[in-house]
Order: sequence, then structure tokens, then C-alpha cells
Amino acid sequence: MNAIKKLAKKALAMFGIGIYRLESSQPLTAVAQGFIITSPIEANTEESDDKYYSDPEIVKAYLEPERLEFYEYVVNFLHENGVDFNGKTVADLGCGTGHLLLNIHKKFTPKSLTGMDHSKFGLDVGRSILPNATFQYFDIYQKYDFQFEVIFCTEVLEHLLYPEQALKNMITIISTCGVMLLTVPNGRTDTFLGHINFWSPESWDVFVKSVCNDLDIELEINTGLTTKNSNFAILKRNN
Repeated sequence: MNAIKKLAKKALAMFGIGIYRLESSQPLTAVAQGFIITSPIEANTEESDDKYYSDPEIVKAYLEPERLEFYEYVVNFLHENGVDFNGKTVADLGCGTGHLLLNIHKKFTPKSLTGMDHSKFGLDVGRSILPNATFQYFDIYQKYDFQFEVIFCTEVLEHLLYPEQALKNMITIISTCGVMLLTVPNGRTDTFLGHINFWSPESWDVFVKSVCNDLDIELEINTGLTTKNSNFAILKRNN
């Protein structure tokens, strides 16, 4: 095998082409609000998120103005697309600290607000800022019997090993005539090491529609790119 490699290198060298092996001197790392990430797999476990949300300084840095503005943006985005939150049961799947729900609470009068996440420390933060809402543990890969009329799942699927399974489960939680808003980063520009999945606007459209088509649920599907450079999908359930 080595002899073949040498012959190949010599042949390519005649045309001025060289073959080189590049090695990284150190592993890739990323820092999110002071939290060091070396592996997207390890960074997205329940244990890792508990460690993240249990640190007050990290949570303070996490709740930067840009993030809070994004929560306000997606709430307004869904409202501008014809969704009324007043008198509705509203849930945020992968709610983190609950600040998206807090934004809804300040502007509308929903029947109920429910935040779900797999981090008990993130849920504790949510309870502290929005005591009138319900915050409960949620395994996105498990099936549940409850349903909601309005569901948010923002910037979550890019963190998952099995996003197709998660999306199928979440769709069943949409009540009849209910709606769900999904957002993920634009994979053409997203380079964050803490993300596992990277969808372009085109592949996002294919992914969402292929998952929806596998289910015996009638859905209206609208996908696109927000002005915040996030892929979105609005799923309206008809049955």
C-alpha cells in the first residue's frame, strides 16, 4: 500500500500537485457565556445543561439583550402570522429559562403558559421569573398525551441527535386547529461548535415536510427564513 502511495505522489508531482496531511495542533473548542464546549454531543446532554443553568453568572450572560430581543421577535412573528395567544393554551418546548413565555405573559392573556425542558435548573429559573406558569420536566424523545393550542420550539432541534424523532413527537402535541412555530439557525452561516445539526433553508424545508408527511396528521406547512437569519416552520394542524 505504501508503494502505491509513493507512486501516486510521484505521478501527481509531475503535474505540480502535492498530497499533504494536515493535523490540528489542538482540539476544537468553543465558549458559550464562559461555558467551554469541546464536543457538541457532550454539550447537549441533560447533565451538561444542568451544569450550565445552575451557574448564576452563566445564566446572566446567557440572557443577553440579543437573546431577549429574539424571544420578543419570534412571539411577534407568530402573532403577525395570524396567531392569537389570548385565551389559548401556550407551551414552549425546550423553554430554557422561560423568558419567551415571560414575553407572552407581558403582552397577552393566554389561558395557560407551560414551559418544558430537560434541565431542572433551567425550569427553576423559569419558576422564579414566572410563578403563575407551569414548568415541568420534558423528554423530547418521549410521547405524551397532553396537547396545546400554540407551541413554540425555538433553537432546539439543532442540538439534538435525533431531530426527526423529536419533531414527530412534538407534532402530536399540537391540538386540533393548533399551531407550532419551529426555528433553527441558518446552517449556511451557523458555525457554533455546540450545534449538532446544520440546515440550509432548502434542506430545512425538505426535512420538515418529510417528517410531516410520515404522520397521519393533516398539516398546513409554511417554511422560510426570518429576518433574524433563522429557518422557521409554522405548522397548523387541521385534524
